[in-house]
Amino acid sequence: MKKKNIIQISLVILGIVLLFNTYYSNDKDKVVEEIDKNILKEDFGNVTEDTVNMIKNANYSGESGGTFYELNADIAEIKYDNQNISHLQGVTAVIKLGNLRTINIRSDKAMFDKTSNDTKFFGNVLVTEQDNIITCNNLDLLMSASTLSAYNSVKYKNSKNSYVLADKVDIDMITKKANIFMYKKDDKVRVKYIN
Repeated sequence: MKKKNIIQISLVILGIVLLFNTYYSNDKDKVVEEIDKNILKEDFGNVTEDTVNMIKNANYSGESGGTFYELNADIAEIKYDNQNISHLQGVTAVIKLGNLRTINIRSDKAMFDKTSNDTKFFGNVLVTEQDNIITCNNLDLLMSASTLSAYNSVKYKNSKNSYVLADKVDIDMITKKANIFMYKKDDKVRVKYIN
């Protein structure tokens, strides 16, 4: 009888130990934490210590001076040193002007200032507005001043295949006036006009 009781007590103790290890073990939390870190590295790549937030499928929208804007990004990164600036990747923007014209912008990356609603786009920038297309390396959308500045390898093309090659194009979104120029005085803006 004693042997039977010892075996039963041993089995009960073994069951309690297994139950405790299954439900109250810290190893499980470590495994989940390690999996979460690996997923984060896969999704966001270069997350640094100065990063406050990483947001997937970020969306910013608002209105400034009668102009509506919507900014979308695959990833938005906000850093400790300046939390009013969002560093964006895979960016698209829609600007609806007061006269019902719509400007669409796409770029690899951008920096969005939440206080002024100004955005600096860079990397394979494409701007479309009706039949007009602008490609460039950099574009500054200054909602605070209602201006758009495309610079570095700017090419403007319209539906008639007319085009302009320049270093910089400044556009006032309210008056619709544009200034097109080169950085060096000796260089000339190249224009091909088809009627």
